[in-house]
Amino acid sequence: MAANGLLSESAAATALGMPFDQFRRVITEHEPSKRIWEDALAVERDQLLNALYSKAVEGDVKACQTLLASRHGISDKQPQNGGGGGVSVVFNLPDAMDPAEYAKRVQVQQERLNDDSQ
Repeated sequence: MAANGLLSESAAATALGMPFDQFRRVITEHEPSKRIWEDALAVERDQLLNALYSKAVEGDVKACQTLLASRHGISDKQPQNGGGGGVSVVFNLPDAMDPAEYAKRVQVQQERLNDDSQ
C-alpha cells in the first residue's frame, strides 16, 4: 500500500478486514504491529521525499523551499544564523512588592485621585 500511495489507516483497516477503531488500537498497543506500521510510513515518506527531491532538482522552487525547511530547518521566514543582528527587546521586571506595601501605595494613590477630583 505504501508503494502505491494508498497508505492510510482507514485503507489499511479495510484491506485487513477489521474495524477502523480496532486497527488503531492494534497499531498503538501491539509493538510488532506498531513497528510494521511505522516501517510502512517510512517507506511512504521516503518515496514522497524522493519525488520532492526530483522536483527540486528540476528547478521547482517550492519543492526546494520545502526540502530546505523540512530537512535542514532553513526557511525564508526566519533568520538562518540564530537571530544574529536582529532587534532584541528585554524587559526587566522589579521584584514582587510586599502585600502590605502594595496596599499602602494603592491607598495613597486612591487618596490622590480623590483629592484631584474635588
